[in-house]
Amino acid sequence: MEMFGWELPRFATGCPLTAPLGIGIIFYMATNLVASAPNGQIQVLEDGNGELESQVSLDEIRLQAAKLLAAGFQPKKIAQAMAKYLSPTANPDSAYMKLNRWRYRDKAFRDLVYEQSVLRLDLNSPDILDGIRRSARRGRVDAARLALELTGRHVKEEATVTQVNIQLNNIPRPE
Repeated sequence: MEMFGWELPRFATGCPLTAPLGIGIIFYMATNLVASAPNGQIQVLEDGNGELESQVSLDEIRLQAAKLLAAGFQPKKIAQAMAKYLSPTANPDSAYMKLNRWRYRDKAFRDLVYEQSVLRLDLNSPDILDGIRRSARRGRVDAARLALELTGRHVKEEATVTQVNIQLNNIPRPE
């Protein structure tokens, strides 16, 4: 790029580096400013092939496996997908065995799967209630009754029936 008869230097991308002023002084201006990024919490290492690897904690691996089980994925498929993290040799069979050990022998892992399942159910509550609404509008009496019970506009008959016991002890007979 030429300006006032001067050739301006350029970045490799073709952006001009300088701008001449009327008195011949050249100021260098950065066309792209780069802000420093905060350090991540996951340590990133480079292996021999130039790929990046991250060190993931065992708790995070267990949490992700529990989330996948709660989502309904097959344990065999989870083990294949997470073999790199579940097995030191990235063997899908040993990863599957480890996942099964967690599933059948580790109560804390089963509790984690249960918590994730309840969380998924709770997050899907609006969709569930919308399905009840649609069914009730189509004429399903059981769905309409459930919808009215959930909104407090209908009380179950079992809740309104009160048992009354009459005891007639120590009352003198009329003569």
